Amino acid sequence: MDTKKSKPGMLSTEEADKVRRADKRALAKLRASIDTDDVNFLNITAMMDMMTILLVFMLMSFATQTANISQSDQLALPASGTAKEVAESVSVTLTKSAILVEGKSVAGIHDGAIDASDKASGDVNGLVINPLLNALNERATLDRKIAALKGAVFEGAVTIIADKTTPYRLLTEVMYTAGEAQYKKYRLIVLQKRQQ
Repeated sequence: MDTKKSKPGMLSTEEADKVRRADKRALAKLRASIDTDDVNFLNITAMMDMMTILLVFMLMSFATQTANISQSDQLALPASGTAKEVAESVSVTLTKSAILVEGKSVAGIHDGAIDASDKASGDVNGLVINPLLNALNERATLDRKIAALKGAVFEGAVTIIADKTTPYRLLTEVMYTAGEAQYKKYRLIVLQKRQQ
């Protein structure tokens, strides 16, 4: 082996080998000193604490938030002098072109009326709107399970958000259908008039 230095400040081959061997020994010693038994499992307690805090935060923020309804050319709310707060319940929205349950379209509206094919009786004058009834029955089943888990009673409340040009007949059909799905309390969302 050549033990001479080729340039000033450079290590010889023998010195470089000694440094490499020392580095390998130090690395092996460091690996041996790490106790791998402490890292073999996941400590879920801290994660559960974090999730509980997030859950409480979300529940509190939902309890204090107000209704956020965006108006458009399809949905313009009527004005009222009421000052009641919005309570949490299943929402049924009546726009000029559709009926939505929790934001999901279930039936179309044409010229302020529901097609006869969407009625239980198959007649334009029928009161029960089949797609709405099916959607509300599914939601009622879910709401009953949630109420049972909370140890509460199923309230059967529905919030109706209707365009101010919605015909009274259509509003009656929606309320009747909601009643058939065991939703007996109705809340209508309106814009609050400014106090002068």
